[in-house]
Amino acid sequence: MAKDIINILYFLRNSDRPNYEIIYEPPTLLDHLPIQECSQNFFGGSHLQKHFLKGLTFKVFFCVSSIFWSKNNQLYMKRFIFVINCLFVNLKTSFSVIKKLLSTVLILCAVVVNAQNLHTQSNAASPENESNGTTGWTGGATITSSSEDPQSGSFSIRAVSTNNNGRNLEYGFTAVVGVDYVIRIWAKEGPEVSPNNEPAFANWTGLAGFTTTVIAGSTWNEYVFNVTATSTSPVIRIFTSPYTQRLVQGNTISVDNVSIIAEGSDTEAPSAVTNLSSANTTATGTSLSWNASTDNVGVTNYEVFQNGVSIANTGTNTTFNVTGLSPNTSYNFTVFAEDAAGNTSAVSNTAVVNTPNLVDTEAPSAITDLTSSNTTSTGTSLSWSASTDNVGVTNYEVFQNGVSIANTGTNTTFNVTGLSPNTSYNFTVFAEDAAGNVSTVGNTETVNTPAPPDTQAPSAVTGLSSSNTTSTTTDLTWNASTDNIGVTNYEVFRNGVSIANTGTATTFNVTGLSPSTSYDFTVFAEDAAGNVSTVSNTATVNTTGTPDTEAPTAVTGLSSSNTTSTTTDLTWNASTDNVGVTNYEVFRNGVSIANTGTATAFNVTGLSPSTSYDFTVFAEDAAGNTSTVSNTENVLTSAGSGIVDYTSENANSTAVDWTARDLFADRNIGIGTTNTQGYRLAVAGNVIAEGVKVELQGNWPDFVFEEGFDLMDLWKVKAFIAAHGHLPNIPSAQEVQEQGIDLGQMNAKLLQKIEELTLYILSQQQEINTLKEKNSEIESIISRIEKLENKR
Repeated sequence: MAKDIINILYFLRNSDRPNYEIIYEPPTLLDHLPIQECSQNFFGGSHLQKHFLKGLTFKVFFCVSSIFWSKNNQLYMKRFIFVINCLFVNLKTSFSVIKKLLSTVLILCAVVVNAQNLHTQSNAASPENESNGTTGWTGGATITSSSEDPQSGSFSIRAVSTNNNGRNLEYGFTAVVGVDYVIRIWAKEGPEVSPNNEPAFANWTGLAGFTTTVIAGSTWNEYVFNVTATSTSPVIRIFTSPYTQRLVQGNTISVDNVSIIAEGSDTEAPSAVTNLSSANTTATGTSLSWNASTDNVGVTNYEVFQNGVSIANTGTNTTFNVTGLSPNTSYNFTVFAEDAAGNTSAVSNTAVVNTPNLVDTEAPSAITDLTSSNTTSTGTSLSWSASTDNVGVTNYEVFQNGVSIANTGTNTTFNVTGLSPNTSYNFTVFAEDAAGNVSTVGNTETVNTPAPPDTQAPSAVTGLSSSNTTSTTTDLTWNASTDNIGVTNYEVFRNGVSIANTGTATTFNVTGLSPSTSYDFTVFAEDAAGNVSTVSNTATVNTTGTPDTEAPTAVTGLSSSNTTSTTTDLTWNASTDNVGVTNYEVFRNGVSIANTGTATAFNVTGLSPSTSYDFTVFAEDAAGNTSTVSNTENVLTSAGSGIVDYTSENANSTAVDWTARDLFADRNIGIGTTNTQGYRLAVAGNVIAEGVKVELQGNWPDFVFEEGFDLMDLWKVKAFIAAHGHLPNIPSAQEVQEQGIDLGQMNAKLLQKIEELTLYILSQQQEINTLKEKNSEIESIISRIEKLENKR
């Protein structure tokens, strides 16, 4: 019955017959009813228009006694009263319909209509009824309406954290359990107080399918959530910062253009944009404006296209200022309207814009901060801040004492060479643009070159002599050298080989000499410029003493302990010597396996299980005298697994022939580490090789040059870098630190970036060629104009 009433009202309202009138209150009520969907159910389409309204003149007075919204966010209308006065010309064709109408409208009924956007309150984030307020949004954070950089319209909602855990922003709405909803929220972060802060959508209740989502970036981004209601009162929550930052005040987020739509409830696209026009067109820009589109729910965005390519999204603004156009060029602009459900209007009318020619008579600004640095006796480095120009600076001309010496293009630095030592120079720089306009002179930079470099060597060292000579040491002294600037170092040579640098000291104690040996010492003087004196006199030194020919005593008490299947511990008594024992050499089965220095113990590794070994030890002194052999210690290893790992203890053993055969390992190998982390070869340190070959199992990135490759737009690359701090498809520093780098895969990724860069360069070259052609046409036109001017 409720549908019958709706159909009657719809029919009366939309009939093409002019002889009726409807009076109802409130005036927007019918706009909320789904009357178009059920208009055929009661009347049977156009049949009623042909028979019921033929010759019928009537007036309908309609009044609604009450209207309210239910808890399920559905619209209810109750107690309809109709009074119908009719004049009948043909009662036979009208009586049955009037009877049905009268019997229907006298019944009290309720009409239920599903709402569209459930973000119903009028506030700063509403796309349909924006206002300077925060109605409907609550939470512990400080919540305000802000006019600073809204995503659309004039306002957005801003939430700022407090210093007592006030960091959340909440919005609750009435839902139907089991219904799918599409929730769209535009948001951005900042300004932030906490470093590396991560605001997020989190802790939603009453909605299945939601996952915590971090709000990334200080520019507006749309976040879309496809969820299913599990409660009639779900709550959306947005946090300015994580729990660890709950006591930090000042972390900020902004929210705008919020829509909550039951999935599939809005399929009606906005009306096409009309009256798109341009104004204030210059050689490089124009201003677009258009009439607002209409929508059953509300328009949330207008997308502007230039020659079929999208250039901007204006939100709900119906104006847009286009920049970056080329002079003397024709452009076609169109606009599409969009609503929160993603429905897009038909294309608008096309606004054709023809930019005028550009006549540039404005000179660049003067260079006012020309400075010099790294000045030497023959050169200096000049630098300056970039000049500004209404079109663009194309060249900087450098002058030295009023004479042009260089054109740097757009570079703001220049390295001056060929100057004379100890001379003063005045430098100036002029900026030029493509039209030949030249800036006025700026500041003058005065450069004074220093005196020429020091090329005079110190005098030769004299008076070199020795004293306090022993069998292994001697003391050298000499007279100080002189220099035009100053001596900075003396270098001492023994038998022609450098052994020390003494700085400015004129003495040196020589150690490590051999007894009864003759040595020749010389000294050279050096200055700060690297100039070296001629050689000094030679001081010949003959050390005292006789060679040590007495061998250490034989090692005694050699024994073993802690013997396993692969190792044993050897210990022995210290040997004695007339000068001193300097080393013990350990032998296994007559083959040397280790030198222990002065240590009287050694841990033997790399032994085989169930095997007998004979160990002996020899003592040595500094003169190379070797003791007789020690007692022999026989060691029988215990039974084991039969697997002996190569370790640092036996890696250099002469018992293992590393050069006679290849090294094969069934297990992992660690060099400098015992933790291979599951890799076949783990090296804790640097690796040097003549060549490394990596055989990839994946694809080589030649697919970049294949037709249909989706090359990311540069603006998207820029946005990705701003958000993540690294190139797309390249691991971050943290990922490399945690996971390392696969050389093959990384080289493939780098080659892909090189090939993508090649595509960007080729695209830019094509644009440059196009601009050159247009520039050539402009120059031709200017030339013809100049010829015409000259004929006058």
